Amino acid sequence: MLFNGELPSATELEQYKKRLAGMRALPEALKDVLERIPAGAHPMDVMRTGCSMLGNLEGEDDFTQQQAVSDRLLATLPGIITYWYRYSHDGVRIDTDVEADNIAAHFLTLLHGTDPDPLHQRVLDVSLILYAEHEFNASTFTARVCASTLSDMHSCVTGAIGSLRGPLHGGANEAAMDLIDSFASVEAAEKGILDMLARKDKIMGFGHAVYRESDPRNALIKRWSKELSDSVGDQKLFAISEAIERLMWEEKKLFPNADFFHASAYRFMGIPTKLFTPIFVMSRTSG
Repeated sequence: MLFNGELPSATELEQYKKRLAGMRALPEALKDVLERIPAGAHPMDVMRTGCSMLGNLEGEDDFTQQQAVSDRLLATLPGIITYWYRYSHDGVRIDTDVEADNIAAHFLTLLHGTDPDPLHQRVLDVSLILYAEHEFNASTFTARVCASTLSDMHSCVTGAIGSLRGPLHGGANEAAMDLIDSFASVEAAEKGILDMLARKDKIMGFGHAVYRESDPRNALIKRWSKELSDSVGDQKLFAISEAIERLMWEEKKLFPNADFFHASAYRFMGIPTKLFTPIFVMSRTSG
């Protein structure tokens, strides 16, 4: 829809999914580079380097290749981050060219080494849709500045990843998770947030540059986070998240943006916090 301006037919969608599925394999030279990146590297730096390296290996001759490059990036970004993560953290070389129904299933399969839970696959698919495109944000602006010089697609996306890395943009969901993790109970969260507000500390995951009353994406991901919470028998994380949401509205009339409940949703799916923002890249590349 984002590329062509209209939703595909069922046949067109199936053909496109097959096209992306056929582009998932990573070049050996790219795998070699990923294996050389230390486990302590920031995962967004891995995404940036992976995208740039792919641009070296699969250079662009002219602008007729833009769609092909876009598709290739959408197909390979889940493999880039999970290949590095599994190798650097687990000592495992994974095959990124595995059977999976969509980008969400591909990422979860590579990360966990098993077929994903259907609920997890659905929630991550929803997440990727919510993050896919959102007007003229910092990373989109960066990509367009690069594109305005008639630069290549890999350079545009590499620059956008650099912008998305910051805690005031894509990194906000990681910061939100760190905030939630810092409280052991609802009572501790309420006291802690009040203390932070008194100190005028910045509380990540709230407010938005465009929305004034609510972020429509938040209601959707919050509902899915609650379903995940129930499915894993969570007694703390979702309740703390709701308590922070309630207090921020009562005290400051600030509402959570999409990042806030994404944090708990990703945690419930067993996704490491450091990989939250790379998921944003996997999605926003389409936008």
